[in-house]
Amino acid sequence: LGTYLARWAEQRAQQSIPRAPQAARVSMTNWANDLNLRVKPLLENCGWNVIRKSYRMEIELTSAPVEPIWPDGITLRTFVPGQDERATVEADRDSFQDHWGYVERPFEEELKMFKHFMSKHDFDPTLWLLAIDGDRIAGICLNQPQSDDDPDMGWVSSLGVRREYRRRGLGQAFLQYSFADFYRRGQRKVGLGVDASSLTGAQRLYERAGMHVARVNSIFEKELRSGVDLSTQSIEK
Repeated sequence: LGTYLARWAEQRAQQSIPRAPQAARVSMTNWANDLNLRVKPLLENCGWNVIRKSYRMEIELTSAPVEPIWPDGITLRTFVPGQDERATVEADRDSFQDHWGYVERPFEEELKMFKHFMSKHDFDPTLWLLAIDGDRIAGICLNQPQSDDDPDMGWVSSLGVRREYRRRGLGQAFLQYSFADFYRRGQRKVGLGVDASSLTGAQRLYERAGMHVARVNSIFEKELRSGVDLSTQSIEK
């Protein structure tokens, strides 16, 4: 059954190749928990290769977390539906242009995806945090009340800081605020996902905030068409 599904997914993906730019490389990616020992040989038999690792990182909140210190000139507010969608998408795109594998989508398509995410039953705008510098969003921290597989764990879904605001403590402040906010809401664990070889050193930030690696995932890839790789592979200076 697993082999059938993997091959069906590839056939379905092949149908979308014409949507990519003519000279672009096209590939499929997938991931699996390293504890699932059956997935790796299954996918390798179907022509997939492990190209990277990702981590699920967690923290247990045994006492009230410290309150954050925000960088000078930065204020925090929560997301306002009907007002902040476009600016938040712009900040998200800027923040994640240095994420390995990032490929920019058309703006309106990405906006549509954000609005779809907001339609989920557990969407809570008071958990979407915006760091503001004047009239500009410096960074975002979009949280969920719980992870998909653990109702007792708060989840940091997307934490990103625009290039010009990095190395000022904004990411650390986002995490500290989020931990304290989840603690006030009764959550005693918080988790997030991160690229194990993050180009921006995100894992080190999370470790400094007290998080640890709780799960290791393998990232698999299968090339469908060779060509120019449009995805982010290193940070442009």
